[in-house]
Amino acid sequence: MGRPRELSQEERADLLRRGYRPIEIWVPDLNNETIRAQLAEEARRIAEADNDDDEVMDWLQAAGPTDWDKP
Repeated sequence: MGRPRELSQEERADLLRRGYRPIEIWVPDLNNETIRAQLAEEARRIAEADNDDDEVMDWLQAAGPTDWDKP
């Protein structure tokens, strides 16, 4: 898959006139082994923290219900 078709000057001018602005978005490449290893490590650390940190759950229980929990 290549880059999307480039806009003509007229199309670009029309979008700008209508209030749009161009941006570039970079996202993780899930086919990249380095990224996959990093994500696996982060998931492992999150799971480990969930198992080890009863302190947070104790605090949440002590805080009790909040206004948004009321019907």
